[in-house]
Amino acid sequence: MAHHRSGSNFLNDLLQKHGCIECLNEPLSMHTRLFRETDLVLWHAGDFDPVLLHRGLTAHDGLRAYLLELRQYLLQSHSGRVIGFKDTCVFGKLGWLKAFLPTLRIIFLRRDPRAIVSSVLRSKMAAFWRYADLVPPAFAQICPRYISRVVPGDTAVRAAETAAMSIATRYELARRTVGSFEHHTLNLDDLMREPARCIAVLTDFLGVEPDPEQTSFIAARQCETRGGLFSSFRSTHDVEATWRRHLSPAQLQVIDDVMRAMREESPIGLPLEVDSA
Repeated sequence: MAHHRSGSNFLNDLLQKHGCIECLNEPLSMHTRLFRETDLVLWHAGDFDPVLLHRGLTAHDGLRAYLLELRQYLLQSHSGRVIGFKDTCVFGKLGWLKAFLPTLRIIFLRRDPRAIVSSVLRSKMAAFWRYADLVPPAFAQICPRYISRVVPGDTAVRAAETAAMSIATRYELARRTVGSFEHHTLNLDDLMREPARCIAVLTDFLGVEPDPEQTSFIAARQCETRGGLFSSFRSTHDVEATWRRHLSPAQLQVIDDVMRAMREESPIGLPLEVDSA
């Protein structure tokens, strides 16, 4: 699981370069409208129903059938064929997901919040992900003492603030619930800088041996930046530093304000701070 624009396409492709790993691409957020529309709406473990799956699915017979088929497929996973999926909309559903798929293991991919915000803004996908509607209320519930200092009418800084709120909210939801799963937290910067070590850790976590194809894949993808915004061909420098050229001082300040506010609300657990530039 990962926040939007965190390198999850890259990690998904990397995992699938292993001959024994299959990783489905966003079966919830991109193949069902309901999960995208209820992103950040909390589904707790107690909301799970063995028949309806969730009361929000009462009128969605087709979606329930799809989820049951997805679960059946995922449960075929074994040491010779590890089956999983990549998605971005599970942060608010982790409690329910644990009840629905108790044996699920999670790789939590994290990235520098500044890099995420920059990529979200450049992708122009915030409207598709309904940030303006979904993020501020969810953030306010978790971080009620935050006071915005964005000047009215400054849409560029407001957009950066909303994207930062999305990151802070999802990372806090993960901090609260991901511990109920067997999980591994991976930072994108570490994967870019130390691919061999990270691949070894990931494959060990998944119970398989490293595949040389994965190392070759990373080497090829890091050589140059090309393709569109959803391409996984990115040089290490561009992955780590594009935000420095793209974000204004005011945008960087508001990102820091949001992340600091969440850190003060939640001082223990997954680190939320922005590293020094």
